[in-house]
Amino acid sequence: MQGAEYMQSASNAAAAAANAAAPGAAPMKVEIGPGRRDADTPSGGKRSPGSRRNKGGNAGPQQPSFGMAPGGIPGMDPAAMSQAMAMNMQMMYNPAMAQAFMSMPAMNPFAVPPMFGGMPGNMPMYNPMGGGMPSPSSPMGFGGCGMGGGKGGGKGAKGDGKGRGKTRRGNKPKGAQDRAGSPGSAGDDDPDRSAALRQVRKEGAKSKIPLGEVLPHVLEFARDSHGSRFLQSTLDAAEKDDKQLIFSGIQGNFIALANDAHGNFVVQKFFDIGSVDQKKEIVTELYPKLLVLANETHGCRVVQKAIQHVPRESQLVMATKLKENVVACIESMHGNHVIQKCIEQMPPDSVTFIIEAVEAEAQRMASHMYGCRVAQRLLEHCASHQLETMLNKILTVIDKLATDNYGNYVVQHMLEHGRVEDKKIIIGVIERNIVEFSKHKCSSNVVEKALEIATVGEHAAQLENERSSLMFRVIGDPQDPNPPLRQMMEDRFGNFIVQRMIEHARGPERERLRQQLQASQDQLKNSSHGKHILNALRKENMA
Repeated sequence: MQGAEYMQSASNAAAAAANAAAPGAAPMKVEIGPGRRDADTPSGGKRSPGSRRNKGGNAGPQQPSFGMAPGGIPGMDPAAMSQAMAMNMQMMYNPAMAQAFMSMPAMNPFAVPPMFGGMPGNMPMYNPMGGGMPSPSSPMGFGGCGMGGGKGGGKGAKGDGKGRGKTRRGNKPKGAQDRAGSPGSAGDDDPDRSAALRQVRKEGAKSKIPLGEVLPHVLEFARDSHGSRFLQSTLDAAEKDDKQLIFSGIQGNFIALANDAHGNFVVQKFFDIGSVDQKKEIVTELYPKLLVLANETHGCRVVQKAIQHVPRESQLVMATKLKENVVACIESMHGNHVIQKCIEQMPPDSVTFIIEAVEAEAQRMASHMYGCRVAQRLLEHCASHQLETMLNKILTVIDKLATDNYGNYVVQHMLEHGRVEDKKIIIGVIERNIVEFSKHKCSSNVVEKALEIATVGEHAAQLENERSSLMFRVIGDPQDPNPPLRQMMEDRFGNFIVQRMIEHARGPERERLRQQLQASQDQLKNSSHGKHILNALRKENMA
């Protein structure tokens, strides 16, 4: 007997056994021939949700592959393979048929239990094509959690749709985490919280709770998000005596609060509204751990606020502590902000310790992610004679710093805030490397800044010769077939330099620039970067 004929015979026998095992149920029929691609299913032969709907696609339900390779079972002809897969589908829907089929010795010589047999607790077999998991009374106690979203006991293949859009088990609804800390939320039931804090969490920062009820729990308030906001609001409107009461309640704990996610705001508030004596007392308390706090996430904000608001004598006290390891602070993602604040808020003669630290390693600091920020603040706030050593060291490596991701900002700041001699030296370096610098992502910004400073900057009159020389260097000699201008105008960075030249050109150089660009007009029209240059020409009436 051929494989296909034997499979059909076995299918008919299994169907008969299944019908006998389930009297009263609709008769099960399996009729699969070599030319058929579909089979009767519990869904009445309708297309499954995943069937193809395009013209010329599969006319019947798509069959699961059961992990089989495209070649199927070796030695089985395609028709028999098709029948075997269809029988697998039938057994998925009919446990009685699965039991009958697997009980046939010829089909199950090793007495393997049926793959899709009944589930523990006499629970009906799960129908993967249906809507929900049936949930009769059983020890397993499954609810309706089917794929179709049936709610409660489930609605079979159709489902009632109520389960759609529900969250997965164990996940909170959207926004639940945001609401967890809001006033009146379930988090207020924490038995360890004081009654006063629970009241404030319920009523918000504008709660009318008497200060006398808060004072015994002021540290608890300072460490709580709602309590911290309440204390800040209270301090803004409090009388001098009430501020002192809150201050006394916190005193001795300023270090712990300074790096607390919520407590740090209360400490900062005292630097805003506290008396001079209170500010000095806080600085004295923070002093032993000042370096640690300066390099911490929240502590650095407290230290910055202190530098901004304490009197000069307290600033000097803080500077003495920071001086112990200023380089570590400069290179810290938090500490560098403290050093910048020192430069901005302290008198220039008080930040000598910072200048000395930077000038000792000028090139490394100028090219450091955070060190470059400190160097820029020094250029902005300190006199040139204070920075002479640092500036001279940087001038020897302008070509390296101009192309550095961070160093280029220091070079630009030197063009803006440096001495006239420094600017002349930098423009000279740019002129010698004009093509390379103009085509580089970082140094092209330095070239633009040089053109701007030499044309409209503070020392523009003294830089006229340098500006003119730079302009003609870019425009090139009329006899040069490939001047720097032509190399730059179609470059993704160089074209911006050409646009700045159009903006700042004047006199004879302006006319020569216009002639050069007009001669290349056809080339510019066919280039995305060239179109920007043509627009700049029209804007400056040079077209």
